[in-house]
Amino acid sequence: MTTAETLKIGGVELGQGLILAPMAGITDLSFRRIAKSMGADLVTSEMVSAEGIVRQSGSTRLLLKSHPEEKPLAVQLFGSDPSVMGEAASIVAAEGADIIDLNMGCPVPKVLRQGAGAELIRQPTKVKQIVEAVRRAVTVPVTVKTRSGWSKSQINVLEVVKAAEDGGAAAITIHPRTAKQGFSGKADWHLIAEVKQAVTIPVIGNGDVTRPEQVGEMRQLTGCNGVMIGRGAMGNPWIFKQAKQLAQGENVSNPSVRERLEVMGHHLELYKESFSRWQSLSGIRSRLMWYSKGLRGSARLRAALSGCQDLETMIKICEDHFATLED
Repeated sequence: MTTAETLKIGGVELGQGLILAPMAGITDLSFRRIAKSMGADLVTSEMVSAEGIVRQSGSTRLLLKSHPEEKPLAVQLFGSDPSVMGEAASIVAAEGADIIDLNMGCPVPKVLRQGAGAELIRQPTKVKQIVEAVRRAVTVPVTVKTRSGWSKSQINVLEVVKAAEDGGAAAITIHPRTAKQGFSGKADWHLIAEVKQAVTIPVIGNGDVTRPEQVGEMRQLTGCNGVMIGRGAMGNPWIFKQAKQLAQGENVSNPSVRERLEVMGHHLELYKESFSRWQSLSGIRSRLMWYSKGLRGSARLRAALSGCQDLETMIKICEDHFATLED
């Protein structure tokens, strides 16, 4: 058991420092509210284009919708132009973001083509320039999320995080995979420990935390100040609460089938509240499937949902399916 110390980023108190990672198409308002209700100390928006914010793109602005229940909230921006990043950060902060997070690790080609995301790993000087520009534009803390390097032969994370710290970043999140790896292979937690030794600001570890006990394991191995959880929380928002229970020496039990159904239903209600013409039923379908992962008959449920084009029918199918399962 590893007892977590309180994490503070700038002036923002974040309890044990359990953070919901930014995930494109995943960490929308509904999911963030669910994660917050399950014990996440900080939730992060989907990656948002700085250019889109400055140009007032309708679909981009939709990603900035928030709710008081999810506070404190970090909004993650991506871009490559320091002045545009600063202007976008100013707009986001004025709308209530408590932390501005800068994406310097996304390996998606369309982001890389803009000179943003993981492309910045290859330009430490520009990393510093962007952090400085954003830091000048806002009064809230500015953080950076990055990777170990561009490729296995180009591991330069220490140079990148020092540039970010020199630029005024209040904390660093490190996902210890390279840009070329994407999400393949295994996250090298030892690199998180190296980053922790290299900087004086808080370090948040990220990567391959899918079980609550791994939160303590990461802290023990790396000495990180916080733990960010992404894919491990999809359909499993209980992971935040369970990790805190373990840290306090309490017994942890898995959610019952009934609790899964109740949380799924609440998640769908929240999703419907923010449903828009930019979203699709496929998004709802995927969220319904999250909660059946690992349960008996999940393949049958997936098949039943695949051709359904009506929201209420989807929900009824799930309710009927869960009713057939026994705890």
